[in-house]
Amino acid sequence: MTGDTSKPGASRRRALLRVEDTHDLRAAVSPPRDALDITSPLTQRVRDPVPGTRIAGSLWEGERFIVRVPRAWNGRLVVAGTPGQRTEVACDVLFSDPLVASGYAYACGNKGNGDGVAVLTGDERLVVDRVALPRFPVGGAQSIAFWQHAPGKRIEAWLDETIALTQLAKDILTERCGRGPDVTYAVGLSNGGYQVRRAVEESDLFDGALVWNAVLWSREHNVLNSLADAVAAFANGTPERIPGCGFPPDIASRSGSGSLYAKNAAVYWFVTLWLHAMHLDPQTSIAYGDVGDAAPAESWCTRIAQWRPERSVEIARRIDGFANTGRIRCKTIDLCSEYDHLVPPAVHFAPYARLVEAAGRSHRYRARTIAGAPHVDAWAPDPEYPSLRPGHASVLEAWDELVAWVEGDPVNSR
Repeated sequence: MTGDTSKPGASRRRALLRVEDTHDLRAAVSPPRDALDITSPLTQRVRDPVPGTRIAGSLWEGERFIVRVPRAWNGRLVVAGTPGQRTEVACDVLFSDPLVASGYAYACGNKGNGDGVAVLTGDERLVVDRVALPRFPVGGAQSIAFWQHAPGKRIEAWLDETIALTQLAKDILTERCGRGPDVTYAVGLSNGGYQVRRAVEESDLFDGALVWNAVLWSREHNVLNSLADAVAAFANGTPERIPGCGFPPDIASRSGSGSLYAKNAAVYWFVTLWLHAMHLDPQTSIAYGDVGDAAPAESWCTRIAQWRPERSVEIARRIDGFANTGRIRCKTIDLCSEYDHLVPPAVHFAPYARLVEAAGRSHRYRARTIAGAPHVDAWAPDPEYPSLRPGHASVLEAWDELVAWVEGDPVNSR
């Protein structure tokens, strides 16, 4: 598998556009795997076709985006952040389908990360810019590799993509519909929520924003610190320490054979810590140009529980380059899930509210918790954990609240 991450000039953007008029913009008819992985089977699907225009393309090599414009466009644009290491179609069921059905134009990119994650078998490698990226074993003969580890793939670029895509989507609407959007919103889940927070801190392109289980990146509060603590406690056989690291309480499975901590450790904790640690650590990072091969990062695969973020002061300096500030420039609703064991609210939600308050922007900020919800809705319902509930319905209610808040008082929308 190979790829290229070089950025062509802006003059190439138009040549990379693909335009398709379609009788149905919905992904619900045949949702992509990326979308199903984060969506509950209980999610209410849009039933009727939504005719309109689909525009796909790239802002630079390795970057991809999708723009959907319903025929009955309501004059509003929504730009979505992409969760995790997923693609531009990951939020199609959660956000795109209900929004385009309501008349919104919708845009989403892949954070410049190609296909995000590659599942490899045997000796296969993901090669980007002629560099074989590090692999993390996931059982049997399989491993996974992440585009985020490729040369130059720094998290700072996520903001660049969000801003560039928003501007391009506005241009597309002006060209195709004869006018730009009256109102522009941003919405995001997980690291897509971080994307949105960062964009509304750094630009005036948006009138309102909604984030759900957003990652907070700062020196004190980030994925590295919280997951390093949880992984170490789990690996050392002391899971009782994990709530003290800021995580919600554990929930035992109904059968008694497992727990939410164990499920998160197996699916998320170890590999997510490895992903971000190897990206930022100056002894392992291909992305920052510190090393040129996969060996240093792969040496940590079996001992990631021993990795600590304080091993290098350069890690904190790098986080400073894309850290959140709380200086939001538009009305923002921030939602967290009660049982988010990947992006725990005590680490990523409550501290962000304090950042907003310290920045003097609390009048633009509303925050609340979704009771019973996990990090992603695909984990609810689960007969082993009957207390878990999907959060999507609450997110859509918050969306309606945001629109009323922004458009009900347009003079004071900021």
